[in-house]
Amino acid sequence: MNKWSNKNRPWFFALLFLWMLCTASPAGATGDEGLQPLSLHDAFVKALENNPMLQQAQATTKKADAQVGQAFSAFLPKVNLDLGYMHTNNPVMSFSNKLNQAAFTQADFQIDRLNHPDYRDNWEYKFVFMQPIFNQGQEYIGYKTSKLAKAISDLGYSQTAQSVLFMVEQAYCQALLAEEKVGVLRTAYKTASLHETLARRRYEAGLVLKSDLLSAQVQKTKVERQLFKAESDYLIALAALNNAMGVDQGLKWHIQRIDFESSDERELDYWLKIAKEHRPEYQMAQKQLKIADYLHKQALFKFLPSFNLVGIYQGDRQNLAYFGGDSWTLMANMTINIFNGFGDRAGVSAANADRQRAAARLRQVEQAIELEVRQAYYRFQTAKKQLKVARQAVKQAKESQKILRNRYSNGLALMVELLSADTTVKETSLEEAAARFDARLAWSELRRKAGVLGQDIIVRFKDKAQR
Repeated sequence: MNKWSNKNRPWFFALLFLWMLCTASPAGATGDEGLQPLSLHDAFVKALENNPMLQQAQATTKKADAQVGQAFSAFLPKVNLDLGYMHTNNPVMSFSNKLNQAAFTQADFQIDRLNHPDYRDNWEYKFVFMQPIFNQGQEYIGYKTSKLAKAISDLGYSQTAQSVLFMVEQAYCQALLAEEKVGVLRTAYKTASLHETLARRRYEAGLVLKSDLLSAQVQKTKVERQLFKAESDYLIALAALNNAMGVDQGLKWHIQRIDFESSDERELDYWLKIAKEHRPEYQMAQKQLKIADYLHKQALFKFLPSFNLVGIYQGDRQNLAYFGGDSWTLMANMTINIFNGFGDRAGVSAANADRQRAAARLRQVEQAIELEVRQAYYRFQTAKKQLKVARQAVKQAKESQKILRNRYSNGLALMVELLSADTTVKETSLEEAAARFDARLAWSELRRKAGVLGQDIIVRFKDKAQR
């Protein structure tokens, strides 16, 4: 046995050197050389520019902004032009039309002509000016609630943007994980090929049974199948990333590496505090409560009078070729609500109930946010610990594989032990990659639950879009 080992040991070291050359550089495992580089920041920018969910949110904010202008217009005067034509022999209408046309004569006072006038045409134009003064608070309340609705739509955009950026980061990390999985399995495939060659040489030398060679070949085939699936999963992950960014799903990128670990050691109380300050949902619930307060005031204003100013300039003529008469009218109108069938009182009760519901909704949102932040914080702490353990497991698995490879080459270990070590290295490497992925996403989720994920880039992009 020792004689064979000394004789064949150079073969083993040659194969080992070849294996080290093949696995020394895992970069480019997916053949992405020459492709356009894509960083996480680039992915965020593309998503903010192209994601359909954000485009819908932008349209909503534009609509809310337009509705603010629409509500403000209620304070401004209204000017309308009314046009009319009349052909009549109605005594009252005919008498009135003649007066308005400045065509009335003394002969028109004859009784018969008053009772039986001839048919008469009247072309009328009327400019009507109306200046709202107070209409039970509708203008004021409408304007205030529209501004709050605009603020809510802005917060809704921020909420959607953070969700989209988290989705992009998740897809980005998933693509990196899929790429790394391809690299791990390619390394495992090369290792399996190396061990197959080693088993074949020992079998041909009559030192092991054929079962060792067959086991090595089965291991190689198994890893190859896993590699095929991993390569397919990588393409799917790229398509998912492109979909999150809102670009052509067939695009391929050279995805840049990111730091999967965060050294953030801030305590839970810090995250709870900033979540209450920055979480869009909480601020939206606060503004919904303010809207409910305004609507309650509007219900109370129903008991107050309405007051408006009206001005009318009117012109009348019998035919379009001749100028007739014109006149001015200025009016002040007031409407006092005396009794409305107790409907206004019921409206106050309904508005008060809506206000109570909005206050309860605010408390519910506050409690839900606190729970979400706590969950995200503890997941982040757990993910960091799991990553540390996973890295230690990889080191131990590789050391064990190295020992068993040396023992097998010297006839001191079985092929099944070596293959088991290979499987352990592969699995622990994949678990370590997944643990890094989980740690990064746990960190991102904590920032999202605190309302600060991508906050700077969202604000910069929104300001740029508004300019």
